[in-house]
Amino acid sequence: MKSRLALFVGLGMSGVLTSSLVSIGQQSPASSSPAQAQKPALSADQQAVLAVSDQFDKAFDKGDIAGLMAIFADDVRIVDEAGEVYDGKDAVKEIFVSGFEKQPGATIETVVDSIRLITPDVAVEDGTSVFTTFTSDPVSTTYQAVYVKKGGSWKLSQLRDYKSPVAHDSAAHSEYLTAIGWLEGEWLMEGPGGVVHVHAGWIDDGNAIEVKFSRKEGTFVRSLATIRVGYDPQSRRIKSWTFDAAGGHGTSTWAKVADQNTWLLKNEAVLPDGKAVSASQLLTIDEAGNKIVWTTFDRAIDGIITPSR
Repeated sequence: MKSRLALFVGLGMSGVLTSSLVSIGQQSPASSSPAQAQKPALSADQQAVLAVSDQFDKAFDKGDIAGLMAIFADDVRIVDEAGEVYDGKDAVKEIFVSGFEKQPGATIETVVDSIRLITPDVAVEDGTSVFTTFTSDPVSTTYQAVYVKKGGSWKLSQLRDYKSPVAHDSAAHSEYLTAIGWLEGEWLMEGPGGVVHVHAGWIDDGNAIEVKFSRKEGTFVRSLATIRVGYDPQSRRIKSWTFDAAGGHGTSTWAKVADQNTWLLKNEAVLPDGKAVSASQLLTIDEAGNKIVWTTFDRAIDGIITPSR
């Protein structure tokens, strides 16, 4: 089991899980600023493409046809999982108008697996989307999207959906979690209320990772929060469920981004006072495996956007 100081991040945890840490045996540099500790790992163009992907989900969930059309290039092409081809904005608009009429209130949740810059003006995104309606079970598909940069803005030029592979047997859920096996160990974190101890270990025959946060107050050890990380066979993604001692709780969806040691988390939480929180985060593991750098963006409390961190 590893023992180290490292970065860890949580959502809805009364503010104690968003501090910077360094490798064990070192002291936090006094000159290290939050901005330095949270430098994003993705390039500016990759982040811009990621933002467009997020805008797609938000517009879809609202049934916002105009918002969706603003994302597409004029010569957009969509190929569905059955191989049907729709060329141009008019044909694509018809898909969404008809779809929202048949399935009002439908939502989509997208997790980006990779974003590759083929040229300075062309980017390819691969990922998974889960389509949910009020009348049927969620439907998961993999997709590939091509973006083009026109006039300084990234537009969605091509989108192709693919049928998702058959899910593995439940006994193999642990295979999906090996990619985040770096969570296991004893961690320390310097929070605003003092040093926080973090213990992460495998449970349930390797099908989940449990992360517990605590702080020593004199001779008493206070429990702060618990996070359970597992594989969700319905959406076919890694997810985590968070509960803090003050009564807050949240859910996060994990996905590896590009070919880097970077993970994208999409978070939804309820604070102890009942306020709803949503945010996206990028977590990057350094090459030595003993430090994680994170960037938070699109953070909102009760729908009000707060500054990125």
